[in-house]
Amino acid sequence: MYRFLDRPVAGLDPVDRLLIWSMRSWVAAIGSGRCPCSTLGPAFAGWRIQGLLPDFNTAMMVLNTDGQGPLHFGPVACGRVGDDEAVLLALFAGGLAGTDGQLRRIATQLAQPSAVSTLVTAVDRIAATLAHVPAAWDIPDAAKG
Repeated sequence: MYRFLDRPVAGLDPVDRLLIWSMRSWVAAIGSGRCPCSTLGPAFAGWRIQGLLPDFNTAMMVLNTDGQGPLHFGPVACGRVGDDEAVLLALFAGGLAGTDGQLRRIATQLAQPSAVSTLVTAVDRIAATLAHVPAAWDIPDAAKG
């Protein structure tokens, strides 16, 4: 978590920038009463990572409905990584690194016990998708989608 905390978003690795944009966009869509899949779908399709959408939506929905508590996210264009965003980046990093212990430990802190397995499975699937797609989404202004 500390490797992400209060870092400039522009200095993050491409995968982490994608995840920050996606988390913030998902939260913004929910907050304004819009469907997050409709919001993220066109950008994901444009970046050729549309297979990521169902699992990403599942992970965010678990955190939203079965989380241990409320999480706080910056606006989409915010230039720094916040506390809860850093924790989620560490969660995804555990999935990307294949470190199931780290992934499960963080998931247990974030989700109710009955939802931990669902969250871990979604993050594992997100990591598998990101590991097998070209970095077509690695563009300087990811928010343009």
